[in-house]
Amino acid sequence: MKWIKTGDEYVEKKMTQFFSEAGTIVAAILFLDVIIRGFILGRPSSEYIISAIGFAVYAGWILFRYLLSGFEYPEIASQAAYRKKRKEITALSLASGLIFAILALIFTGIPEHLGSWVDFIVMVMLFVFIHFLINFISLRKSFRKNQDLLDD
Repeated sequence: MKWIKTGDEYVEKKMTQFFSEAGTIVAAILFLDVIIRGFILGRPSSEYIISAIGFAVYAGWILFRYLLSGFEYPEIASQAAYRKKRKEITALSLASGLIFAILALIFTGIPEHLGSWVDFIVMVMLFVFIHFLINFISLRKSFRKNQDLLDD
């Protein structure tokens, strides 16, 4: 945190920890508000939409920053390791898509109409694509960062 200018690295690290803890507590409260008002009490979404947006922004920002940081795959520095990990990510995304499809069928039931099947297949394909894309972006950023570190 650049605006904390104490000159003491320990104090700055602790302040970062405190801000992180506070953000996590606020996000947990927002998430509980969505669960309680939305699912347990069945209130209209207008009552908890701001909590849902707040939680989504918090979680989304952390995911976005983590993906673009290049920290997730520190061992991926060679082209061969990169290609191997990309294949693993593809297989993991497909397996996750299969699990997602099975769980969706269990919880929502088997689609009865052609339109419902198309919706189901598109939903599963989007899940697999987003899952793959998130992991691929993280892998690519990690690979580039590791390549830059090796060049130095």
